[in-house]
Amino acid sequence: MKKIIFNVIFVSFFSLAAFAQNFGMQLTPEERAQMQTEWMKESLQLNDSQLLKIEALNLEYALKMEKVKGINGNLKKLKAVRKISEEKDKKLKMLLDEKQFALYLDKRKELQKQAREMAKERK
Repeated sequence: MKKIIFNVIFVSFFSLAAFAQNFGMQLTPEERAQMQTEWMKESLQLNDSQLLKIEALNLEYALKMEKVKGINGNLKKLKAVRKISEEKDKKLKMLLDEKQFALYLDKRKELQKQAREMAKERK
């Protein structure tokens, strides 16, 4: 059960929606996609061509993640989130070079660690 909760928190955290929710704000999929794009632009040093493609990809997957909110049951939601995340990662791997993708994965691990720490603090 803790693993399920962690994974849901991770996805929320990575999309940066968790930050906004902590401050009482609700972000639209478009806003989440824009925040992800800005984070990736700065963290991964995207070129202009990559930026346009990743911006569209982030919006596409933010909209898909939004639909997950309507799914009943934590396990079903978790499975849907994982599937969407895996699909997005496959597409990102094609858009980024090896160094950028490795950095993306490292940064994501850092965010996971931070999400775990935040979850512990809430208990």
